[in-house]
Amino acid sequence: MLCLAITASLASFSTGLWASEPPFSATADTVFDIILDDDPSTFVCLAYEGRGTRQMWDKRQDDEFDLDTFVFSAHFSDMPPFEIVLNPEFETEVAARAEADRYGNRLGQIPLAFRHGIRRLGIHKGDEGFHAGSGKMFVYQDMATRRIGQKRLAESLLHESIHATLDNAYSLSPGWVAAQRQDDAFMTRYAQSRPDREDLAETALFAYALLRHPGRIPPVDSRDILARVPARIAVIRTILDTPPNVPSAPPVPEGCR
Repeated sequence: MLCLAITASLASFSTGLWASEPPFSATADTVFDIILDDDPSTFVCLAYEGRGTRQMWDKRQDDEFDLDTFVFSAHFSDMPPFEIVLNPEFETEVAARAEADRYGNRLGQIPLAFRHGIRRLGIHKGDEGFHAGSGKMFVYQDMATRRIGQKRLAESLLHESIHATLDNAYSLSPGWVAAQRQDDAFMTRYAQSRPDREDLAETALFAYALLRHPGRIPPVDSRDILARVPARIAVIRTILDTPPNVPSAPPVPEGCR
């Protein structure tokens, strides 16, 4: 009932939210390089756990399947490990590891406050857009290659980690909806098109840049962002400044590399 009430509240916003043109299409398509390749990472290693049946949603077929996946555990210094599972279409452990290796360090560069809810990263071949739900993220090899070429893979993973970690608690919460009302504007057209689903994930990257790496967005753009969504940046500041309650990282198993 709460979700229905808040969704109805979103629909009744002032027309200013839709009348004001956002400055960007989507966070992954901006010109800003927010997370750099040499930024510190809490990623430690990948351990191969063998083959195992896992459910994987596949955008290419718009359906979910039980697949005999390649299973790795991704270990970090600041949280318990989570699974990285790969579609059997990767064929060999060597090929699956080579693909999984592209994500661990970048995931460890995402702040723990945005990442601690991830339980599984699923990887397919193909060029579909990334997607995520509570605890789970799904990515596609060719799209990841494109994002690496654009220096946007870590930023795209941050967006999906918000869906996996924070959506349930925040995206329809009274506090976030109140901040949307107060700002009466969006950062991206993607957020504007789906304020109940994409606004938190779209705003988070801009807020993270200003709060943790202010020099990575030009001053004129920083001023515009701060003027446009100050209330939502304040909410994200509180999230970043509040250490999440997560168990300690267990010892790394033998053979983890």
